Amino acid sequence: MSPHPSPSNPLPLTPLAPDLWSAQQRISVQGLPLRTRMTVARLAGNQLWLHSPVAPTPQLRAALDTLGNVAWVVAPNRMHHLYAGDWLPFYPQAQLWGAPGLASKRHDLLQLQTLPPQLNDATTPLAWHSQLQMQCMGGIPLLNECVWLHQPSGSLIVTDVLQYYPQDLSLSARLFNSLNGTRSRLAMPRAVRFAIRDKAAARAAAQVICNWPVQRIVLAHDTVIEQHAAGQLRAALGFLLD
Repeated sequence: MSPHPSPSNPLPLTPLAPDLWSAQQRISVQGLPLRTRMTVARLAGNQLWLHSPVAPTPQLRAALDTLGNVAWVVAPNRMHHLYAGDWLPFYPQAQLWGAPGLASKRHDLLQLQTLPPQLNDATTPLAWHSQLQMQCMGGIPLLNECVWLHQPSGSLIVTDVLQYYPQDLSLSARLFNSLNGTRSRLAMPRAVRFAIRDKAAARAAAQVICNWPVQRIVLAHDTVIEQHAAGQLRAALGFLLD
């Protein structure tokens, strides 16, 4: 599941909601051509929050510089981290945050700070708390993914624990996504479901996430869900909630 990048330039920033954008980039995962998405939120003081960063190409940096100042770079799970450190030479004032367990995997990221299970006034930037909620998806140590809600827009921001590929880049990707259960609907990939080690912890996190006022789902892989988002979310996590 760890992407081995063969990136093309990310597409231009796409507006999703007020103060929320995304940029997609093509990658190759074990030979399968896929897309990944970085989500950008503009918080108080025109400070930019980058979630699941893609490659910091000149075009993308120029687009971001018109929106505000890159203040935070977030690697939201133990797999989506390959470009996280690449942003810091361009934005040395930015803070780097990562999922629990990532620091032991990326010893080279000396500035990396570890996200707590939930946002905490004492340990995370105060600027996040009025606009972002966070819940770590417990019970899946392979990922330790932190799922986010952009509160002003009701946008759920997810990396790997939920995926949906309505448009595949190749026949091989179509077959893989069909086997993984993520081609025709929003779902937790079968590969991730097999990685659950503590169903009670996963269930507790799913209950928190499903109680959020979700209006939109922004997926790293591969689409943005604008219609009936809350219902699709509950259906995707229903196997944990039963």
